[in-house]
This record gives sequence, C-alpha cells and structure tokens, in this order.
Amino acid sequence: MNIWDSTKKGVSRAGASIRGGSSQVSADPGFNEQEIRFRNLERRAMKLLQETKGYRTSVAEMTVSQNALAENLYAFLIDVQRPQDYQAEYSQAAGAISREAQPQFNDIYTRTVMQPMAQYCGYLPEFDKAIKKRKALADDLEKARRALSKEQSKAPEDPMSVENAEQDVKYAEEAFEALNRTLISEIPKLINSRVYVTDPSFEAFVKTQLQFFSDSLGHMSRVAQRLPPQSGPSEDKVLDERVEGVMSQIRSLNICTLNV
Repeated sequence: MNIWDSTKKGVSRAGASIRGGSSQVSADPGFNEQEIRFRNLERRAMKLLQETKGYRTSVAEMTVSQNALAENLYAFLIDVQRPQDYQAEYSQAAGAISREAQPQFNDIYTRTVMQPMAQYCGYLPEFDKAIKKRKALADDLEKARRALSKEQSKAPEDPMSVENAEQDVKYAEEAFEALNRTLISEIPKLINSRVYVTDPSFEAFVKTQLQFFSDSLGHMSRVAQRLPPQSGPSEDKVLDERVEGVMSQIRSLNICTLNV
C-alpha cells in the first residue's frame, strides 16, 4: 500500500464514527497549527496544478499559432513570382512541430508531470472532509457534555439517565480524539510527501522541455540553412533600411495620399 492510500485510510477510519465539535473542544494548538499548514499547502498545490495545466495549454496553443502563421504566410505570398525557399521550409518545419514534437511533448508531460501532481492534489479533499468531520464531532461532544450536565443537575429520579449521558460523552470523546490524533499525525506526512512528487516531476518537466525545444530546433535549423547569410553585426541596420525603403515606396503610392 502506497503512502497516499495508507494516509487516506487512516483519516477515513478515524472519522468513521464522528459527528461534532465546538470552539472549546476544537481549541487545540497542535491541530490548529496543522490545519493552517494544510490550508497553505492546499492553496499552493492547487495553484501549482493549475499552472502545470496552463503550461501544457500554452505549448499547444503556441504550436497551433506557429503552424497557422506559417500557413497564412504561404497563402499571403502564394502568387509571388520568386518565393523564397526558407518560407516554404518554415511552413514544413512548423507543420512537423505541430504533428510530431508537440504531441510527443504533450503525452510525456501529461504522464510525468501533470498526472502525479493531480494524484497528489486528489488527496486534499479527503483531508478537507476529515477536518470538517472533526468540527462536527466537536459540536456533538459539547452537546453530549451539556446533556450530561443537565441530567446531573436534576434530582436523581432515574440514575440510568446520568449513566447513559456519561456513556454518550465517552463515545463522543473517543471519536473526537481518534480523528484529532490522526489529523495531527497525518497532515505533516502529507506535507512532507510533496517532495516525492515535485522532485521527479520537476526533473521530468525540465527534460520534456529540453526534448521539445531540441526537436523544434532540429526542424527550425533546416529553415536557418535557407536564410540569406548574415554579413556582420550591421545586418540588423541593413534589414531596417530595406524595410524602411519598401515602406517609403508604399507611402508614395497615390492611394496612400488620398484623404478618403
């Protein structure tokens, strides 16, 4: 049995007979500290899970956008008499990344990063339910104590009523203490166990990124081979001047000077 299943079963067993708790009973510094730690963990874990999903979505959207850009660039220049080789090569590279590199990344990333994190976060609701059961038990325990006090204040007309009330208090105390001890014991284990999820998942995250970008670079390197060679550090300036020259020609067209 793995640590997640044993932790879940421990909390569930302790909470099986619980209903109750009030502020007096639940004012346990040991438990209160652990609950604060759990709530911090819960918030951060769900945020991390959300970000892992968001990253996978971003990579998928980026490859889709890249492929769409390549297709529209090809369509934009389809009637050019002398199309550049690198434009067609870019379209092929973007398509290969979308068809091959991204699906492979998505599969490995989902199995090694998202699923372990989602499994870990899947245990958080079990602890949340146990904490709520503890509060319910504290309420029932206080009710049982008030009922006992009421019976003890009456004339001893029915000794069995006091005995029954005492038994109710005993049962409620045992149930509350069982869950309280379990939560104080199990919450730190849950918190400490996060490293056994994040360490291998982060390693897998880095490796899948490296593989995806390496594959993408392999496809894009063929595009780079088709690009005109750079003449030196002044290449950017030359390109800017070429673009500005084209823009000047466009601005000089008659239609661009009409005030319509």
